Order: sequence, then C-alpha cells, then structure tokens
Amino acid sequence: MKTKKKKTSYAKEPVGEGWRFDQSKALTRAQQRALGLPSPTTAAKMTITRKPARPARINIRTTHETIAGLRARAEEAGLPYQTLAASVLHMVAKGDIKLALAAR
Repeated sequence: MKTKKKKTSYAKEPVGEGWRFDQSKALTRAQQRALGLPSPTTAAKMTITRKPARPARINIRTTHETIAGLRARAEEAGLPYQTLAASVLHMVAKGDIKLALAAR
C-alpha cells in the first residue's frame, strides 16, 4: 500500500541548527508575476507529463492479404514490415497523409 509523502515544512526547523524561515524575505505577488512564476493555486494544478519510456504496443486485427501487401511494400522499401506500418501510422497521426473516406 502506498503512503502519502508529507510536505516538507522548513518553518519548523530548529533555529539552533542554522535554519530559519524569514517570512519577510518571501517574494510579493507582484514580484512573482514579474518573474513569471505561477501563483500557488496554479502551481498546485500543474502536472508533469512524461514521455513513454518505450514505444506503445498495439494489436490490430486485419486480413492475411493486407499483411501480405504490407510485407511486399516493405520488402520493396528495404524495411521490416512492422517498421513500415508504424511509420505509416505515425504519418497519418501527424497529418502528413490525408485520408479520403468515401461514404457508402
């Protein structure tokens, strides 16, 4: 079971150890804005998004003819077929390849 981390408070540090929290030296809101620092409420809402450490896996159901055609095109290009498929999906996702869907 995970436990919550307690927030560190430097105000409770012993003065005899050389630690002292001086509230008068804190930045004013105007100084924070001038430096481009977010307000405490905005900073609390901010999240850090991390890139995946490795590529994501997907499973796709398709016909044997589609895979055979993909393998043939990949062989012509001198690439593994999975690399070619990932490249095509990437280009579609970026918008480099436009899809024309016909209504039936």
